[in-house]
Amino acid sequence: MNFTHEQGPAINSLARIVKLVAFAGTGKTTTLVGYAKARPQCRLLYLCYNKSVEIAAKQKFPPNVTCKTAHGLAYASIGSKYRHKLTSNLRLTDIARIIGSQNWELVRSVQETLNNYLASADDDIELCHCPVNKLKTERMKRAAGSIVEGARQLWLQMCDIQNEAANITHDGYLKLWALSKPNLRDRYDIALGDEAQDINPVIAGVLAQQAAYGMGVVVCGDGHQMLYRFRGAVDALNATWLDKAEVHYLTQSFRFGSAVAHVANMVLAFKGESRQLAGLGGETRVSKALPADLEHRTVLCRTVVGVIETALANVETGAKIYWVGGIEGYNLQDLEDLHALSKGWRDRVKGKKLLQEYPDYDLYKQIADESQDPEMNRSIKIIEQYSADLPELFAKLRRNAVTDELEATITLSTAHRSKGLEWDVVQLAEDFTFDPFNPENEKEPWIDEMNLLYVACTRAMRVLAVNSTMLEIMKEFVDRRDGRKPNTPMVFRKKQVAAA
Repeated sequence: MNFTHEQGPAINSLARIVKLVAFAGTGKTTTLVGYAKARPQCRLLYLCYNKSVEIAAKQKFPPNVTCKTAHGLAYASIGSKYRHKLTSNLRLTDIARIIGSQNWELVRSVQETLNNYLASADDDIELCHCPVNKLKTERMKRAAGSIVEGARQLWLQMCDIQNEAANITHDGYLKLWALSKPNLRDRYDIALGDEAQDINPVIAGVLAQQAAYGMGVVVCGDGHQMLYRFRGAVDALNATWLDKAEVHYLTQSFRFGSAVAHVANMVLAFKGESRQLAGLGGETRVSKALPADLEHRTVLCRTVVGVIETALANVETGAKIYWVGGIEGYNLQDLEDLHALSKGWRDRVKGKKLLQEYPDYDLYKQIADESQDPEMNRSIKIIEQYSADLPELFAKLRRNAVTDELEATITLSTAHRSKGLEWDVVQLAEDFTFDPFNPENEKEPWIDEMNLLYVACTRAMRVLAVNSTMLEIMKEFVDRRDGRKPNTPMVFRKKQVAAA
């Protein structure tokens, strides 16, 4: 296979630590496969982002590569010992029972604190793991001691193999594995860390440990595609242990042509990126809207609510819809149960745990308000907007859903779920509602929103229909380029220092 002048040096690198910065659609996986094939005598570990990536990777990589998720490695070592008390997640009511509190604000804070700790590279639960909004003043910091104590109590009971009253999550046994400082050098010569811009510090720490143990490590990713900061992810490409890594850049994309690349480069320019993404694929077109008679289109939304609203807007047309990740991954059954609870139809609730935790809808709303749980509040919004017709509308959505994308006239996805995928025709939904040039924006949330736009735009191979937010960015870029506006640095709101 012929590799590009960017891919070749990365594949043939002799460095023990390599950093591969791969822009959207630039052949990152092809490069990693080439790297593995060039070393048939080496045992490589490809650390996968999730299970679906692992399944796909096993079809692409040569036999000398083991494809595993971090959770898979952790389960084999430690997690299997906890299989009798494993749970997918700890609900607020579970935590309240374990720590013995009905203070829902405290319970929610304990949940967030524990989750922050589990995702971190830290050994112990400390004040720094508390929710930021609980640390705004020195007085609040002092009061947060009860949150830390509750999180420590919860974690201690989760780790107790004999205590079946306190279940442990998958992230829990992953953390225990990381705390054991695993040395993988006896099984592997080189670790390949993919999607390094979006891994949790706990996994990044394991990679750093392997490098310290003398293993070869290749980390690859694109900081502009970092999407999961809200889950505690970090851009491991910027880690200090990579300061002496050999760095390679992939900037040539064969997914799309120059038009889509130009749009992506506008987003990157405002983020301060000096390198240009080159679109070397087929001819592409950028427009404000799509023709109504297209055989297929993909609509990418900012939110799950946006996906459901787009589906509802097309339900009466009889459009066959393919839901990326499956229709049930968009919480329809949970919403139907909550709708039944809101109407007092307890016998129609299929998820009986909902009834055990929330005897009535008013309590659900109260806990959602007090805990500020985003998923609960999002669900309430949908219930109250479509209340009367929701069951019938959802039944139609299920009838119109297809599992083979080739049968679909519309593909729906959030921008987050679209990562790593591509389509001929992509339309950006209008629920990307942030104002990119508002001086009151905070920098990190602004970066996250710009990254989502960059990822969404670069899913298109032939046609990209932009939304009003992207049009605003394009207009601002052209105005600055042509001198109609000064090309001044982006302005962000400064974070306030905690008061006493």
